[in-house]
Amino acid sequence: MILGIDPWIKKLWYALIQPDLKIVDAGILKMEEKKFDRVEQYHRMLEIHDFFEDMIKKNKIEKLVMERYFITDFNKKNVEFLYWMRGVVMTLAMKNWIEIFEYTPQELKKNITWNPKADKQTVQKFITKIYKLEDIPEFHDAADALGFAFLGTRK
Repeated sequence: MILGIDPWIKKLWYALIQPDLKIVDAGILKMEEKKFDRVEQYHRMLEIHDFFEDMIKKNKIEKLVMERYFITDFNKKNVEFLYWMRGVVMTLAMKNWIEIFEYTPQELKKNITWNPKADKQTVQKFITKIYKLEDIPEFHDAADALGFAFLGTRK
């Protein structure tokens, strides 16, 4: 199976698929807290660790495909925590001999739509076609998680 992850601060989107594109599980880990200090960040990492550790124990995951981040003016306040979250998931993958692949948002767009500058709605439409979904994913992050998982079928 292939696990695709689109992590963000208060929301982490994931998609677990089979190589034939059957969606096994997909969803979001949401943080409900209004404040987000260091202690909440540590608790959030533990929550993420426990969730994915349980998923790995229950499923034969062979590949993890995750968004690769780079620092911009938009995300520089949160990049430290994003890298911690990624580190937690990557450590679990390494510990369980799961191959890790990373793609930037532009690489995801290029591989899904053939256009590295495609807008979010275009990615959602392509994901709908790739997975033969009845409806377009409501959130672009959900489509991205499915997109990352799809890229794992190509490696």
